[in-house]
Formats: sequence, structure tokens, C-alpha cells
Amino acid sequence: MESMSPKDIVHCPYNRAHFMLRKKLQQHIMKCREIYKDEVELLVCPFNKAHHIPAPEFHQHTKSCEDRKIIMHYQYSQAAELNEETKHEKIESEENWDDTSVDDYNPQVYASQANIVRDASGMFPAQRKAFIKQERLRQLGEESDDVKPPKATKTHDAARAKPYDR
Repeated sequence: MESMSPKDIVHCPYNRAHFMLRKKLQQHIMKCREIYKDEVELLVCPFNKAHHIPAPEFHQHTKSCEDRKIIMHYQYSQAAELNEETKHEKIESEENWDDTSVDDYNPQVYASQANIVRDASGMFPAQRKAFIKQERLRQLGEESDDVKPPKATKTHDAARAKPYDR
């Protein structure tokens, strides 16, 4: 098991007697927030939802939150400059995805034409029977009523060896 440093152990903002691993804090906060909703009033940091702060300290926390620096960095960073090394030629293609003359994809039509087994679940018995008949016709290419499965032949008891006869 990994050794834990003191930075990995944190306490609950709702009850200082609750200690847990930092990775379990979010789950624990959801439980404690529900339990202590009438007793403790904490505000949620806009930069990190795991930061629950009392109202008097909230303004100071939003100014000095570690996660604020990350968000501000991306908010105020400049866009990357394009130069000759990063630019590339325009790629021409004959595909036109805006062409409206193409029919919409219908999975039912595709499944009825492809060599796949379809399921008749969710149908009434009469519909299921007609569907199975139609599927046999589609897959076998012949009328399914003419083709009947072979009947099992009965074996005689005399011909069958008994397990404990010697």
C-alpha cells in the first residue's frame, strides 16, 4: 500500500472531527452537507467545488484560492501565434457533407437487407410469427413452411444399455 503524507489527509469543512483522504473529500462533503444543512451555512468556491467556506471568509478565499490562478491563467492568456511552421496547405476534398440529396440512414432498412439475425422481441405473438416467417424467407431464400426440421427418432429401451446391468 502506498505511504500517505500529511497532505493527503484533510478534514471536513462541516465537522472538524471528520478526517479522510483528499480523494474521498467530494463524496464526504455531499453526505455532510445534507446532514448539517440546517446547522452550518457554507458557501461553495466558484473555482473548486470541494472548497466550502464560511460566509465571512468567502471574499478573502476567492481572492487567494489556488485554483483561481489556474482559471485566470487560461482566461487571460494570449492565443498562440501562427507562423510558417504551424500553417499548412488547405486540404481539398470532393466530399460534401452538406449535400441534402443523400437519404437518411434507416437502421431497419439496413438490417432487413444485411445478412444478420434480427430479434423479434417486443412484438405480439401474431406479429412475431409473421416476422419469423419473413426472416426465414429472407435468410433462406425459400418458403419456410416447406422446410420442416427432421423429427427425432425414438430409441427402443431394449437397445439402450442400462447403466447398472452387468
